[in-house]
Amino acid sequence: MSTVRCSLKDLAKTLEKEIQKNIKQVKFAASVALNNTAFKARSNLIDEYKKSFTVRNTNLPKAVTVKKATKEKLTAEVSFPKDWMYINTKGGKKEPEHSKVLMVPLKNGGLKDYRTQSGKIKQSQKPGNLLKYADSHPLKTKAHVATPHPFVMQNKKGQMMIAVRDKANRKDLKFLYVGVPTANVKKRWDFEKIVQDTAAKELPKMFDDALKKAMATAK
Repeated sequence: MSTVRCSLKDLAKTLEKEIQKNIKQVKFAASVALNNTAFKARSNLIDEYKKSFTVRNTNLPKAVTVKKATKEKLTAEVSFPKDWMYINTKGGKKEPEHSKVLMVPLKNGGLKDYRTQSGKIKQSQKPGNLLKYADSHPLKTKAHVATPHPFVMQNKKGQMMIAVRDKANRKDLKFLYVGVPTANVKKRWDFEKIVQDTAAKELPKMFDDALKKAMATAK
């Protein structure tokens, strides 16, 4: 317990000093609690991401960022700077942006052979680049060419397919993408709810602990 002694003459000045000191400690404790909660939310987001998705690129969930609070600005921000992931946090229909169809990777298709060590699809094997190559090299679709190249075909449903011939057996095709008009995207990673639930659960206790420490070390 701390003791403050002052004369009646200096009471107002002393009280003001103590109030300001306490406000300073409260703001400091609040910033510590906000930041600790934000990083706990980040950890929860990464864990939930790994449960909800097939994580080929292990660095991707780590892109969740925290902008720390300060005593002057008591706001901590948690964000994921990948706009294309937004629909996975809300769910809904995904529509093509630059073409008539969406080229969707086939789950059990041949793209596994065209991924980098981090799990990303190689830029040369993205649908736009494959379609561009197939359009400009129509003769490369023949089975006898030395190196298998991408080409476009239609399946029985009339859907556009991007395929390549297998290197070992040119009669076999490896299908990479299928074209669909829209794709239904499920809500798989409720970003906002995870952050809000973490704050509701963790912030009060973290603030209480931080305030006790701040007041105990106040000078």
